[in-house]
Amino acid sequence: MTMQHLNPYRFYELAAKLHGLFSNESQNRVADMFAPLTEAQAALDSLIKGDPFPLEASKADATRLLGKISSVFNRYFIDQSTKQLKTPTGEDRLDTHEMALIRALVEKFEHALAAELNRSPTYTAAKCGIYSTHDLIENAYQTFPADLQSIIPAPAQTEFNAAGRALVFGLGTAAAVHLLRAIELVLKDYYELFSGTTVGKNERNYGLYLKKLAALAEDEQLQPRPDKRLLQMLAQIKEHYRNPLTSTDSNLSPEQATSLFGLASAIITLMAEQIRARQKTAPGKEVKALASLTSAAADEAVDESYDFRVSQAS
Repeated sequence: MTMQHLNPYRFYELAAKLHGLFSNESQNRVADMFAPLTEAQAALDSLIKGDPFPLEASKADATRLLGKISSVFNRYFIDQSTKQLKTPTGEDRLDTHEMALIRALVEKFEHALAAELNRSPTYTAAKCGIYSTHDLIENAYQTFPADLQSIIPAPAQTEFNAAGRALVFGLGTAAAVHLLRAIELVLKDYYELFSGTTVGKNERNYGLYLKKLAALAEDEQLQPRPDKRLLQMLAQIKEHYRNPLTSTDSNLSPEQATSLFGLASAIITLMAEQIRARQKTAPGKEVKALASLTSAAADEAVDESYDFRVSQAS
């Protein structure tokens, strides 16, 4: 889903430019109409081209209005023989009939635009907890410290941004799914770094990650080791959020998802900090792999309930 920030002031600005054509101060004196005609053309042209949003039903009326304003501008400010800009002087006035036609086209366009805006999908979104609506939509990833953003995988940041947008629209379950996916993407890197193994596409398993990382956390020869407190937080995420969402009957309210948003931010930040610390201690060296888990133990650690499916949770 593509979202675009809409600046409502642009509509006020457009109206000011169009109605500025009929200001009594200029009294249609040609020498005073250069700026109003130019500004009205620029505002209309921008709107027709899709700024601040693409026109549909009212586009034809906007185009006709722009054509008429441009025609009047060219008649009085463009030399027809040289096609160069000219500067009228004196007390000449714009043709009153031409201005009446422009006014009629402005009114027709306004009615068409009003009808279109009445049907357009524009909404206001309430603030989610302490989080800015704009930041959740545009920059949710910036909740992570700037110096750690290069450590957090780009797909995880994308998921986190999607979670922010889902929160704004009050989609608690969808936000939770994106947050859990972001956590697992970072957890995969965390696991690979500390275990010294590469996880294949069909080998990703949250429960197995935690099982092996817990064993590594007990290995005193490994420094730094996985943080036991972090692993406990990841286990809580699994039990309280991840596992329940594998059921189609489970849903999260926007308030619950907002709490998870803060928790996920903290957990991902902690993992990124420890990934950075681990990278600094053993640059270019193979990280010690976990040898204490036998193949049988690894198989036992695989729990099918941890095979998280987005389709189920959404």
